[in-house]
Amino acid sequence: MLKENVLNKDIKEWYLKSLDVQENSLTTYLSLLNKAALLENQKNKDIFDMNKVELEELFYSFKSPSPQSISASIGFIARYIDWAIMNGYTNNRSQRLPSVIDMDYCHQFIYKASIVRYTRAQLVTYMQSFDDQRHAVFLLCLFEGIKGEGYSEILNLKMEDLKHEHGACYARLRNDKGYTRTIEISEDLYWRLERLDKVSSTSGQAKQGQKYFSDSTYIFKKANAKGEDIQLKASFGNRALNLAKTIFDNRNLIASTIQVSGMMWYIWELLKDKEEKLLNKEVLEKVANKYDTGYVNKDSKYVSYSILQHKLDFDFIQENYGFFLIDL
Repeated sequence: MLKENVLNKDIKEWYLKSLDVQENSLTTYLSLLNKAALLENQKNKDIFDMNKVELEELFYSFKSPSPQSISASIGFIARYIDWAIMNGYTNNRSQRLPSVIDMDYCHQFIYKASIVRYTRAQLVTYMQSFDDQRHAVFLLCLFEGIKGEGYSEILNLKMEDLKHEHGACYARLRNDKGYTRTIEISEDLYWRLERLDKVSSTSGQAKQGQKYFSDSTYIFKKANAKGEDIQLKASFGNRALNLAKTIFDNRNLIASTIQVSGMMWYIWELLKDKEEKLLNKEVLEKVANKYDTGYVNKDSKYVSYSILQHKLDFDFIQENYGFFLIDL
């Protein structure tokens, strides 16, 4: 329900009823309108009567953590204004928003205070606080680019998918839809996965009488399951992230928080040993391939450098890892 202090409450409810969308989308739109209520009452005007400056103040107030989320919010507000004009609820027909809402426009409204990134050293320190090391290693998998829909790339991992050869470690990944890919992983992650695979307890330490599993069993399996190969479900990953929110003292922490942090670590891994440390499109393509993200069209694997740049914080990399030049 809309809050009672929303201006033109009936008009907004008529608008919401006119939308042919799913219930979860309606809940999101209702939340946006309720968030807008404070500014509407301060200005004593409905959204559809606000000028450009007031609308941009509204967008800042949404405190969106990413350009993608604020883009969706701005799109909804723009459609509401167009609907109000078309139905005669406002005479303000001046163009107050850009004709094209692109990521560059949206990026200025990101709520920076809500975005926290982590170095690898910080992540490893926090990992020591988990009672169940499966949760800790799950986060390190995210950090190094292993995820998949429903965390399927992580949960499907078996020791037979891991290779340690020619001084490098690799993981063959597969999701639940049959899509496969192979990425290089750190030796640290390789041995942490190996330790998880060898024991059925949550601690990662072998105990007397415990079974050593074969390479064909899942690495992320139920603990203390009497040696049975019982694969964990996506709820395991959600549990790991909920625990991380407390351990990291960050209630906004989500899977992409860890992944984007890992992307920035990986950029430095690609640059640190080069004489000319230059972040260019070739480097970003390697990041996109490893983290399976940043594509305009995933089927064709066409990399969008703009999407990737908006995910990353180059200042964070330089402040925490080292200096490099940018040529994009």
